[in-house]
Amino acid sequence: MINFRFHLVSLIAVFLALGLGILVGSTVIDQGIVNRLDSEINGVRKENSARETASKQLGKQNSQLQQFIDLIAPFAGDARLDGQSIALVAEQGIDSDVVRQTEQTLQQAGADVPAVLWLDDPWRLDSKSRVQALESALDVRGSATHVRTVALNMLVRRLAKAPTSTHPPASATTRRATKSQPNATTSLPRRITTTTTTSSSPPAQRIDVLTALEKAGFVSVTDGDAAAFDGFPAHTVDVLEITGDDSDFAGTALTAAFARAAVNVSLPTAVAAVYDAGDNQADAPARGASLASILDDNVLSHAVSTVDDLDEIQGQIAAVLTLETIGAGDVGHYGYGTGASAPLPPHGS
Repeated sequence: MINFRFHLVSLIAVFLALGLGILVGSTVIDQGIVNRLDSEINGVRKENSARETASKQLGKQNSQLQQFIDLIAPFAGDARLDGQSIALVAEQGIDSDVVRQTEQTLQQAGADVPAVLWLDDPWRLDSKSRVQALESALDVRGSATHVRTVALNMLVRRLAKAPTSTHPPASATTRRATKSQPNATTSLPRRITTTTTTSSSPPAQRIDVLTALEKAGFVSVTDGDAAAFDGFPAHTVDVLEITGDDSDFAGTALTAAFARAAVNVSLPTAVAAVYDAGDNQADAPARGASLASILDDNVLSHAVSTVDDLDEIQGQIAAVLTLETIGAGDVGHYGYGTGASAPLPPHGS
């Protein structure tokens, strides 16, 4: 039978064991170990403090470098594209702010960029009705792939040569002045208009390509004077096609198909990508992945220049420098992703 004496003995035993443990712990464990642990803890605290200080310094330096890049950008591109006609073609889904900034950077470099020409969703040709719409718009027939190829060839040929008009086209200087007017930077789509042409002349067919594609919903114009396309280009044209991870045509062949159409008519062409890592860094695409259809093509990779960081001011400067040199046949791949050889084209010297 368990009685009070048994409980008392048990409690005394517990306290004796606790006291013995304290005694053993304070005498047997080497004080040097305790001191070493304290020292290591203090060292970790100091290291964390030093890293925090270094992080703040690096953050400040990055901020200063970014400010420097933003300020030097206009000087880097100043007059490099003076009077050069640039067809700026963007795929729907791309960040319109980045596209607008790119257009402004090109114009600050002196380029004649009348507006942004967007390739709209119907180019996916993912339904019979869209294929039929494109066939009717340009009077072409065939499979979806064939119809798109012919249509893109017609589009780039139109961009390569201005239509014949009864009115003289505005000069590049005049068009750049138009861009500075208050209503010239709106991002709302504007209707493409045509100039008066003779119904039997080939140039009339060229201007009808833009008009027909716009009416059928395949292209739209923003950030500029759509009517300026009536006399565009005033000079030999270069093409800057903008794609990216958010393009509505990701996973389709449109980017490469447009670039190939431009190469087929000997237009100096660059393709620039707007990178978007998304919300989940673990699933973020590799920078430059949206350019794979160009970089992995043996023909296009040697005929078309690429820029994989148009989302950064560095990439916009790279686009200016690339467009300055591609007319001479200098093809390169720039940025920071896979396939890029350098952030910028090499200096001419």
